[in-house]
This record gives sequence, structure tokens and C-alpha cells, in this order.
Amino acid sequence: MGLRPGIWIVLTSLLWTAACTSPGSDEPDGPRFVVLGAAVTRDARTGLEWTRHDDGVGLDWYAADEYCRSLSIDAVGGWRLPAIEELRRLYGAATKIACGDAMCAIDPVFTLTSPYVWSATAQAGPNARTYLDFQYGTELAPSLTPRLVRHVLCMRTSSNPEPGTS
Repeated sequence: MGLRPGIWIVLTSLLWTAACTSPGSDEPDGPRFVVLGAAVTRDARTGLEWTRHDDGVGLDWYAADEYCRSLSIDAVGGWRLPAIEELRRLYGAATKIACGDAMCAIDPVFTLTSPYVWSATAQAGPNARTYLDFQYGTELAPSLTPRLVRHVLCMRTSSNPEPGTS
């Protein structure tokens, strides 16, 4: 005894939907960014901590690197410039926020004064560094000379990670 074609299609669709909407997601429940204070937020997906505000003035890459390395918030250091892959994970919020004269696709927990943010990545050789444009999501790797100024978000491995993050 076989099933009628219409019932077969409905059953197949229901089974496929159930398999594709399994509750076994790797995404944590709740908000992606957990505000730890006025200056710091933790990414619940990665366990990385980020400064919530960029430097506010723009720095050349060497000054940006030193800015992060010497940063201490609430007497805790360990900050660094993010790799481009780490920085890229912040891009893509559904709602854009103002960042200087542009609109940026980054979570509103962050404050950017410019869409252009340095990374530690040197994809184009030793005299160039990559930055991310949070307005369009593009990576650019220009020469560091003449003096190129971009903004900075610093990050560090969480000093107190949430269970289930690394």
C-alpha cells in the first residue's frame, strides 16, 4: 500500500524541515556581545574581548600596534591588534551604525569614529598592513608609507571565558 503523491511530498518536506532546524546549534543563546563595562565587551561566540570604542583620533600602524600593546583597562593588559580574520568576524551586523561620516555594519555595542580599522595582518609584504572597511566589508592592504592613518579596536583573549567558549 503506497502513499498518495501529495502526502509523500508533505511528509518529505516535514522531515527535511525538522532535520534542517535541529536545536543542536553551535551558536550560544542570548546576545552575541556581553558588555563587561564601559570600555570592554566579550564576544560570546569566540570568547575574545574587544575594546568597545576605537582610539578616536586615528593612528599610523606602528602607533596603533603600540597603542594596543600598552593598553590597560581596569589594570588588565594583554591587548593586541586583531588579525584580519578576527576583525572580519565583527563585520556584518544587520543594522548599520554611524561611524564618522559613514554607516558601518558592526554591532551597536561598538563606537567607531571612522569605518577604517587596522589589523595586525601583513598580507602584501612587510611594509604594508591590512585594514578593514566596516562600511563595505572590504580588506585593503596599502603601503604604510607615506604615513597612513586608520583607527584601532584592540582585542585580547578573555581573562575569564564563558563556559563553552575558547
